[in-house]
Amino acid sequence: MRKGKKLAGTAISYALTLLLLAFFIGPILWFALLAIRPSDTFFTMPPVLAFKPDWTSLHYTFGNPGNNLPQLVNSLIVAVGAVLLNLPFSLPAAYALSRFRIRGRKNIMLWYLGLLMAPPVAFLIPYSILASSVGLKGSYFSMILIMQTLTIPFSIWLMKSFIDEVPVEIEEAARVDGAKTPAIVLKIVLPLVRPGIIVTSMFAFVFAWNNAAFPLVLANRATATLPVGTLQYFGTAGVTWGFIGAAALAAMLPPMIIFLALDRYVVRGLTFGSVKG
Repeated sequence: MRKGKKLAGTAISYALTLLLLAFFIGPILWFALLAIRPSDTFFTMPPVLAFKPDWTSLHYTFGNPGNNLPQLVNSLIVAVGAVLLNLPFSLPAAYALSRFRIRGRKNIMLWYLGLLMAPPVAFLIPYSILASSVGLKGSYFSMILIMQTLTIPFSIWLMKSFIDEVPVEIEEAARVDGAKTPAIVLKIVLPLVRPGIIVTSMFAFVFAWNNAAFPLVLANRATATLPVGTLQYFGTAGVTWGFIGAAALAAMLPPMIIFLALDRYVVRGLTFGSVKG
């Protein structure tokens, strides 16, 4: 009797897990199929799952004429640039807020939180005017710089939590041996919080990669990113779902590859400091 209940509980847990996976993975698979699905099967009911792949949408978006291929490269440039510019500012700030008694530290953290909660559309007009006035509108640098509005506050909040878990006694012992603060940060703290740095960089990359609001007003035709380029397939004459599926599939792949390749760091980063001796 007890064995039967255990088997039933296991079966229910597996069924719920499969249902949850289908809920999250289903839209991804649907867009992947939409990119290679013949156009006459887009809205058939019931959905047609067995069909001969049609590569027209992928060929048009990334082959000939391949309008989205330069935009994919632009997205990579902006996202990687945002991460590289983000770390030198967020890491020292997170360490200072974690270790030093700064007046108004709580208010500073709340200000960073407010930046995260504010809708990006609220910054569009001021940023557009500022970028135009200094001659940076349409450049990669303007988008990379303004992406820091989102990436730096999030990175500081996340990195501070990782640095908080590093015992202060380790740094005090290094100071007793004559080590200075820069050496302590570079040779002791940063190696200990490396999983946190990797996780922070991954999320900063995704934030910059998925953002369409800032490039929409700051980019020009040559520097437009992939999320902005996808909007061209929504027109008054109709919506080209095959092209949208192809572009969306390309937009999903880089973050997925990064998280799958660095999943061990995600687990270590999210569980950092959860077990203490």
